[in-house]
Amino acid sequence: MKKFVLSGIVAATLTVALASAWAKDPVLTVSGTAVIQKTNYENSSSVFIGTTASSSFNNKQVYNLISNAVANASSASFGAISSAILPANGYIAFNAQSFDGQVSGIFYVTNKTGFFYQLSGTDGNGNYYSWIELDTQNNNSLGNLADFGWGNTNIVGAFPVSEAPFNGVATINASDITGSGKETDTSTGLLYIHDDPYAYDDADDPDIFWSNNLLGQGLGNDFFGSNFNALEIRGIVTTSATYKGFNAVTTTLSMTGTGNFVSQGNYESLVKTGTATLK
Repeated sequence: MKKFVLSGIVAATLTVALASAWAKDPVLTVSGTAVIQKTNYENSSSVFIGTTASSSFNNKQVYNLISNAVANASSASFGAISSAILPANGYIAFNAQSFDGQVSGIFYVTNKTGFFYQLSGTDGNGNYYSWIELDTQNNNSLGNLADFGWGNTNIVGAFPVSEAPFNGVATINASDITGSGKETDTSTGLLYIHDDPYAYDDADDPDIFWSNNLLGQGLGNDFFGSNFNALEIRGIVTTSATYKGFNAVTTTLSMTGTGNFVSQGNYESLVKTGTATLK
C-alpha cells in the first residue's frame, strides 16, 4: 500500500467519501466535572472566606438542560421559536453534512421511534438561534473531517484567517488504488451547550455567556438576555475515519478540555475536566 496521492479521479472519489464520512448520525455523549463558588463572604472579624464545591455532569444533566430550554422556547422568545416537549427516551444526535443557514453540522433530538427536533435554525422573525454548537476547523485535511460550526474567516494580507482561531493537523494513510486506509484530524475546538437560544457563536464571541446582545447591555431577542445554565468545553478535537473501497466504514469524534460553566445563574463556576464524543 502506498501513501495517498492527491491526484486525478481517484482523489476526487475519496474526497466525496470523506465529505459523507458518517454513514449514520452519531450520538453525543458528554461528561465532566465542574467547580462552583459555594460561599464567599466577610465574617465579623473582617476575614474573607470562600469555599468551592465540585460536582459532576453527564448526559442526563445535558438532556435536562436542553429539554427545559426547548419547553420554554416559545415564552422565552416571545413566540418566535416553537416549544416542544422532548421525549424522556430521547437523545442528542449530530448530522455532520447538514447546514442550518449559518453553520455546518446540526444537533437535534431524536429517539428510536423517529422523534425529531432540531436544536438550531431560524425563528419566526428571521433571527438565527441555537442551543448547542460544535465549533472546530481543520483545513489541513483532505476532506475537512473536523470543520463544523462557527469560525468566521477574515482575509489578513493574502491569507484567510479564522477569527476563532482553530488550528489543526491531519494524518492520512490511504491507498489511491483501493480507496482504503485511515485519516485522523486533530484540531482545537469547542462544544457549547446552553439554554438561551440567542446567546450563540461562542467561537467568535466568548463573552456571549454574559449577554446575547453583543453590546453587552443585557438586552436581546428573548426574555432572558443571558444564559441561566450553560457548559463549554474548549480543548482538542480528534476525528478519525477508516475507509474501505472509498467508503467510510467507521468515523468517530472525541474531545477533551476545560471551559466555562453556568449553573442556575451562577457565573462563578467552571468546567475543570470535560469530555465529549460523537459515535
